[in-house]
Amino acid sequence: VYTVGRQIAEAVQIHTKASRPAAMKKAEEMLRLVRIADPERRVNNYPHEMSGGMRQRAMIAMALACSPELLIADEPTTALDVTIQAQILRLIIDLKVRTGTAVMFITHDLGVVAETCQRVVVMYAGRIVEQASVIDLFARPAHPYTQGLMRSVPDRRRGRQRRLPEIPGIVPSLREPIVGCSFAPRCPFAIDICRDKTPALRDVGSEHAAACWRAEEVMGA
Repeated sequence: VYTVGRQIAEAVQIHTKASRPAAMKKAEEMLRLVRIADPERRVNNYPHEMSGGMRQRAMIAMALACSPELLIADEPTTALDVTIQAQILRLIIDLKVRTGTAVMFITHDLGVVAETCQRVVVMYAGRIVEQASVIDLFARPAHPYTQGLMRSVPDRRRGRQRRLPEIPGIVPSLREPIVGCSFAPRCPFAIDICRDKTPALRDVGSEHAAACWRAEEVMGA
C-alpha cells in the first residue's frame, strides 16, 4: 500500500522522468495547490487516514501533477456530502482558471452541470442525442430525453403531494442492433419514422444540435 504522496510522485516520475526526491517535492506542491493543509505531513498519509473530501482533493492533485491540457472528471462528487461536493466543484473550477486546464465533467447530476459547465453533451444508449450551451440547454431542451431528465429533478415548487415525474421504460440493451431512435420506446413524441430510422444530430439553433426527428416540436412543448 502506497502513501498518498508516493502515489502522486509515481505519476510524476512515469511522465516526467523526475528523480524520486523531486517527484515527492512535486507531490507536496500539488497537495498545497488543492488546499490540503500541512502537505509536508500529508504526503506520508495513507488513503484510509484521510476523509473522503481530502482523498478526492488528492486525486485531483494527482490528475494535475503533470500539467495536462484536459482533466476528465468522471462523477467527481459521488459519495460526498453536499457541503464537500460544493467545495470540490469550486476547487476544480478555480484550478481550471489558475492552470489553464480544460475540464470535462461526466455526471448524472444536472445541478453539477448547471453550476460548473459551459457546454453540455447529452448521451443516451451510447449516442450523443443533444449538445448545446448550458444556458440554451436548460432554457430550450430539444430532445425528449433531455426534457425528461429535467422534469424528473425534484422541485420544491411542485409541492409535496405531486408525484415526481419519471421517464417510463428502461434503457435498451446494446447487445443487439437498435433500429430507429433508441429513445423511441420511451418517448411521448415518437411517431413511425422514429421507430424506423435513426435520426442524425442536426442543428436546431445557434451552436445547438439534437438527434431527434421532432426537435422543434419538443422545444415548443
